[in-house]
Amino acid sequence: MPKATDRTKEIYDTYDKNKERLEARYMELSDKLRNEKDRLTYELRHDYRNARRYIRAHPEQGVGFAFAGGILIGYILARLTK
Repeated sequence: MPKATDRTKEIYDTYDKNKERLEARYMELSDKLRNEKDRLTYELRHDYRNARRYIRAHPEQGVGFAFAGGILIGYILARLTK
């Protein structure tokens, strides 16, 4: 039967190896999430700019969409409160 100190050393060694692997994996996932956040932020800003340009070029359609959206939201809210 191994000594308690040998077993304790083995446990600490295993812990250290797993800790290093988990830290590396955490950093890898953190980088991936940061890159995805940056990509989505860029896309959202790009789409927002395009929408603003479209509304400026076609203000009557923008008002129409806003009016239709307001009616739709009002209808949905009225149905939910009944």
